[in-house]
Amino acid sequence: MIGVITYLEAVRRNRLSRFRGMLLKCYLVLHGCKVGKGLKCSGFPYFKGFPNRNITIGDYVDLGRNNTFELSASGQVILEDHVLFHQNILISCNKEIRIRKWAAVAENVSIRDGNHQFAKDKPYRLQEGVSEAIDIGEDSGVAAGCVVLMGAKISKGVFIGSNSVVTKKTITEEYGIYAGNPLRQIGTRK
Repeated sequence: MIGVITYLEAVRRNRLSRFRGMLLKCYLVLHGCKVGKGLKCSGFPYFKGFPNRNITIGDYVDLGRNNTFELSASGQVILEDHVLFHQNILISCNKEIRIRKWAAVAENVSIRDGNHQFAKDKPYRLQEGVSEAIDIGEDSGVAAGCVVLMGAKISKGVFIGSNSVVTKKTITEEYGIYAGNPLRQIGTRK
């Protein structure tokens, strides 16, 4: 009996996340964005500013709860096929953030492709921003609590361990396992 109830609950959740995905797809398409088939959404993301032809979502992407997309007018977010987002993920994009197919991002991750300048002659919040594209490689994983900063490039198959910081100075080898701050290789996927 418990197995039947568990199965029915899983079916209900799956249908509900597909329905939310259809609603999110309609919203994004109305704003000129491109969205593939099979989008699933456990909770609607929060958009700081309205999407305006600057989000591309591939096929069978799965978005968790409480995700935030903070996009500038020139920022482009590209989630390729089969990308998995857990929950409480912040995407702050001024230039481009690309997450390649089969990549996964765990909970409480911050991905930011820009920053303020830090001249001392005026408040930093009034200064122009600087940004560099971020590329998270195919079949890679970013674990819970990580921070991925502007200019970061994560190679194919790389796994980043929990609470790590990835910067543009980080050089990753395909299928490596990395952790820490500063980030260092601790293993290789077998």
